[in-house]
Amino acid sequence: KTPGVGSKTAERIALELKTKLAQWHKVSEVESPLSANRLSPGIQEDVEMTLLALGYENDEIAQALHAISEDAQVAKSKNAEDWIREAIAWLSR
Repeated sequence: KTPGVGSKTAERIALELKTKLAQWHKVSEVESPLSANRLSPGIQEDVEMTLLALGYENDEIAQALHAISEDAQVAKSKNAEDWIREAIAWLSR
């Protein structure tokens, strides 16, 4: 839970992000590096939604995920937190 964010606000944010993510998936014609590494769709969605919520653009997210998917250790990870951490580190460079 986050202070100052009630259940209605959290639901609205989740719905807005889900809509944005669905639109992004429709526009994106490139296979996601996450799905190429057999990451479950639920974890992939978590990673993308988290990065979108942090204010990153779709293009930035795609570039970061492509770059970090080349790291063998990250590519083997089935943990969304590992992917998010590495993506943020890559985007911060």
